[in-house]
Amino acid sequence: MRVLYLSLLVLVVSVGSADAAIILADAFEDVGDAQKVGNTATFDSWDTVDGIDAPASSLSFFDNATDAALSFHKKQDGELDVNENIGSGGTWRTSFVLDLDAATASIDLTTLDLTISLLNGSGDLQGNTTGKDGIYTVQIEGSVSGDLGSASSPDTNYTVVQGQPVSVDLSSFADLGTTETYTVTLSVVRGNQSWGHYVSLDDLTLNGDITPTPEPATLALLGLGGLAMIRRRRRS
Repeated sequence: MRVLYLSLLVLVVSVGSADAAIILADAFEDVGDAQKVGNTATFDSWDTVDGIDAPASSLSFFDNATDAALSFHKKQDGELDVNENIGSGGTWRTSFVLDLDAATASIDLTTLDLTISLLNGSGDLQGNTTGKDGIYTVQIEGSVSGDLGSASSPDTNYTVVQGQPVSVDLSSFADLGTTETYTVTLSVVRGNQSWGHYVSLDDLTLNGDITPTPEPATLALLGLGGLAMIRRRRRS
């Protein structure tokens, strides 16, 4: 019986364990001018999808303050070169939906990592990043529970023209479960600096810890173990 208890303990620990993973990612390498129509950029499929059903393979951009649809410069292939002057008080936002797949019990989000470029008003790469910065915010809304809160990056003072990394810490959010879907909205606004610049999204990576759904055989074994424990208690 002691062996059974130890086996069940190991089993319970393994069932409840979470694995670090890339939940969703894309480098937008297949996005050219033809894939940018109106305010929406379309790509073949997400590069990485884990723990969730694949969201729509497109991202649409809006002014976060006015809800106006935003267009693209259409000068940077492999980037989502949104035509909105962040440095002059503009904003943009885009969103995607997370729906946990059948193999996933819950997801504990950790970070949303981005790579961005700075463009000028003509859609060309900025030659000077001095005096330019931005704040990136992630908001999550559950289809049942509503607004789950938001998290923002520090005020990011840009130091490079191409390939600026940005990370938003998502560890404050509650675990995502299977009872609803979740809309993740990413937005950017100007920080403390005021020089004009346009933010082009080069890639996006959503990270988290995935807890898998127990296999039916595992659940059955746990049930048998529970019965064995009940019987032992009755005998004692």
